[in-house]
Amino acid sequence: MAELKQKVLSGLRWSVGARAASQLITWVSTIIVMRLLQPEDYGLMAMAGFFVALCLLLNEMGMGGAIVQAKEVSDRLLRQVLSLVIIINVVLFVILVLGAPLIAKFFDEPRLIEIVAVLAIQFLIVAFSVVPSALLTREMNFRARSIVEVTAMLLSSFLTLFLAWTGQGVWALVIGSVSHITLRTIGYNIVCPFVKLPTLNFTDFADRAKFGGYISLTRILWYLYSQSDVFVVGKLLGKTILGYYSVAMHIASLPMQKVGGILHQVALPAYSQLQDNRELAGEYLLKASRALSVVAFPVFFGISSVAPELVSMALGEKWLPAILPLQLLSLIIPLRTVQISVGPAVNGMGRPDVNVKNLSVACVVMPLAFVIGSRWGLVGVSLAWIIGYSSWFVYMLSQALPVVGVSLGRFLRTLLSPALYSTLMYGAVYLVKLAMSAAQFNPVLSLVAMCVTGAIVYAGGMLIFSRSLCREVWGMVRS
Repeated sequence: MAELKQKVLSGLRWSVGARAASQLITWVSTIIVMRLLQPEDYGLMAMAGFFVALCLLLNEMGMGGAIVQAKEVSDRLLRQVLSLVIIINVVLFVILVLGAPLIAKFFDEPRLIEIVAVLAIQFLIVAFSVVPSALLTREMNFRARSIVEVTAMLLSSFLTLFLAWTGQGVWALVIGSVSHITLRTIGYNIVCPFVKLPTLNFTDFADRAKFGGYISLTRILWYLYSQSDVFVVGKLLGKTILGYYSVAMHIASLPMQKVGGILHQVALPAYSQLQDNRELAGEYLLKASRALSVVAFPVFFGISSVAPELVSMALGEKWLPAILPLQLLSLIIPLRTVQISVGPAVNGMGRPDVNVKNLSVACVVMPLAFVIGSRWGLVGVSLAWIIGYSSWFVYMLSQALPVVGVSLGRFLRTLLSPALYSTLMYGAVYLVKLAMSAAQFNPVLSLVAMCVTGAIVYAGGMLIFSRSLCREVWGMVRS
């Protein structure tokens, strides 16, 4: 167990450290790109991205996770996986190219034909990243993974910025997306090359295929419920409104996406090594959830509290309609962040069927909520997230936590203190905002004052009334 702990901590150090070092550059680049492009550009990309991203979830059929979770891995298994993912990705490429006119007709947007066809090229490339990426994760070699991913992220961000600066519009986003996949695939094959011929002999492949199928189905269901808002807004409210909404969601969920990528890299191989020790896995889950809640609630409540100032100063007046959705969406992101820790724990215990069941319910609840909410525009869709997701979150926990031997009440208590003091922080920031507005302070100074006040109120409340939790999280950071 000590060796596993060191591997997990080393993985977190490399993943968090490398990504933190790159985030400042990529966030600045993203903000500049948003200022250069129009809401319609992001709306077009969101429309095309809905179908392309869904295909990306199918591109490996969960075979990467199957390699990570397997107790033993042979060259034969890896060659079988390589063969399967090559076949799948070629099929997906053909489907997208042939289906591009139908996608364009559905959204009544002819430009989507060329956009979808170009985005489809990445499927001919990404197939060759599955085996090297899975091997790096299985070996918990997060140093090499982090270097590859950060390099690909930075280079593709610079390319996107250059294309946006030269007036390429939506194509800056399209080419930036394809370049990121290409650079990442090249990097994985440099640091962990798998130079073996594929095989069409799939004897003794059934168990891995079954596990991979569950993982793939889980990802698809997650995508369908979490992206059904894009589908509903794009179809019912149009590309411009979708542009405002997608930018608001992007800003609100950007920190969660980075944390989620790190946790999924580290958590599945870690829990897979604990699949015969449910009690210890449960303790790890609670510790991870406590750490996430301590950070997630203040960060996302903070984004919500300063959303008007953040959008107006960083993005400009053309993005002002994104303010209210950003305020509302940020309030639900803490629960979505905490949920990230639950799925890998259940999969690591060898019970991906539980995740499939939970996400199947979400695929009914959330789209229905979005359709109803769309009657009130962006505000209605945003409120649908808060009401619908909160209800599903409690249901999901009631089904998933027994797998790792944790009670619902015990888990929810881990969220109580961070949620309470983040709410108090929100109120304090609002009072400072009113005072600054009445005194007509400089907007930048007002934003700084609100951020400082929020940090003091939250940190003070946690240090005074939840000192043991602070010590635990600090101990994890120090280690």
